[in-house]
Amino acid sequence: LTVPAIEWEWRLPPTDRPIDEPDHVLLNFLPRKTRRISPQGVSLFAMDYFEQWLGPLVARRDRLAPLDLCYDPRDISRIYIADPDTRVWLPVGRRDGVTMPLTLWQHEADRARKRESQQRPVQDKTILRREIAATVAGAKSTKAQLREMARARHAADTPKPFHSAGRVSEATNPGPAPDRPRRVFPVETW
Repeated sequence: LTVPAIEWEWRLPPTDRPIDEPDHVLLNFLPRKTRRISPQGVSLFAMDYFEQWLGPLVARRDRLAPLDLCYDPRDISRIYIADPDTRVWLPVGRRDGVTMPLTLWQHEADRARKRESQQRPVQDKTILRREIAATVAGAKSTKAQLREMARARHAADTPKPFHSAGRVSEATNPGPAPDRPRRVFPVETW
């Protein structure tokens, strides 16, 4: 239901700019990814990227397909996202406002260094897990604690099936008679 001439003019790229514009050539050769948009923006390499023009897209994020983006590994302080409506590549800066250039390799090395510095010995991890378990146990409501105590009391008073099963098996199966000779099988030598 469109006029072909108008559709052709609308989709035809403008011819007033050079075809080999350096920015567009660069964008064509950068690595690409797809990401969904969240209220924090777009996440890539454990960093959030956001610009004001992404705000209306956040409201439509459940109806939008994942956004196409490309990044320059030599400088990940900004990425480029294709606007889903116009398909024009727009730069998007880091959400924390840091504009200092940072390479992908520096970022990965920095994250690995931080992870190593945060490592704890196994004993400390065990102590931490026990503290967390104690905190969780202490956070239970009194109703849950009373219910668990009542269940434990009732469970302790009831006779256990394995106690009666052990007595029955002893009475019905006294074992082999002590005066009965054992059968010895012949051993074949090869």
